[in-house]
Amino acid sequence: MGKISRGQRINCYFKIFEQIYENPLLSIYDVSQNIGLSRNTVAKYMNEMYQSGILCGPQLCMKAASNYREYVYLLNFSDPQLCFRGLKKFPHVLYHALTFGDFNAMILTDRPLDFSKLVGFQNTVHWGVRNCVYTPKAELITWDKWLKGCHEQIAAFTPRWTQTKDRKLTSLPWGEKEWTLFHAFKSNLRQPVTPLLRKIKVRYEIYSAWMKTLQEHCTIHTGFYPHGHEAYGSHCFLVFTDYKEEVKSLFSSFPATPTIMEVGFALLVSVKVTSSRHAGDLFSTFYDMKVKKLIKAFSQAYVLSHSEEFQTIL
Repeated sequence: MGKISRGQRINCYFKIFEQIYENPLLSIYDVSQNIGLSRNTVAKYMNEMYQSGILCGPQLCMKAASNYREYVYLLNFSDPQLCFRGLKKFPHVLYHALTFGDFNAMILTDRPLDFSKLVGFQNTVHWGVRNCVYTPKAELITWDKWLKGCHEQIAAFTPRWTQTKDRKLTSLPWGEKEWTLFHAFKSNLRQPVTPLLRKIKVRYEIYSAWMKTLQEHCTIHTGFYPHGHEAYGSHCFLVFTDYKEEVKSLFSSFPATPTIMEVGFALLVSVKVTSSRHAGDLFSTFYDMKVKKLIKAFSQAYVLSHSEEFQTIL
């Protein structure tokens, strides 16, 4: 077989991503059978995808439960870099980012915290319980094709009455061993199981039982970034809308995996783009959504730095 072009290789990468997106634990053999490539080729391509940041995950996020919740805070500080450094080992802070825009700090915690007591605190833009997290499946399309389809959807939108359905929260039954497993596998559910279990000293029987609970208590996210994750800039848009499903739909078939999380009654949409032109197109798109009354208002910020290496998708 001769040398293939980058375009052909990206097509192969995307086929592999599609398989992992639909079935995060699918074996390399089954992937190879489904897409018509040899097992060795799939293994080689997957390694290249992980090494170059084209494939990320599958990662785990917790769902809100009756006895466990996570909270997102979008804040402003007079010295955001000092805040960012200070939060590094702050109790109950799971993730934090230094941002630039309508808010300069984005923080995820596992309990409500009063950040107004911190030095340099200015104001809270928004905070709330993080409910479900969504990563619509990326598509192998050009930016212009996605943008055209997005604006066609916006143009066709007509405001209407909607009814919000509250999700019933279940109880999270995890103990110490289950949380140990979550933290071990949260960045990549496809890690080799036996050596990791040996390292964290958890029996396979406990792992097997824990895996059966994931669907109920976690969401699973596999990201695809054709240019490699580091080539993208991350823009976050806090959106207030009565039409959450329509907003989610707009970012389906995006050229790189977006992340949409429910934060209280708002949506936090994180999209990754490779150029200032694309960023400008995004801003125009959100303004168009507001004009069409698809959204009521939005705030935005660009992620400059974040706390955990594994948080590539989020």
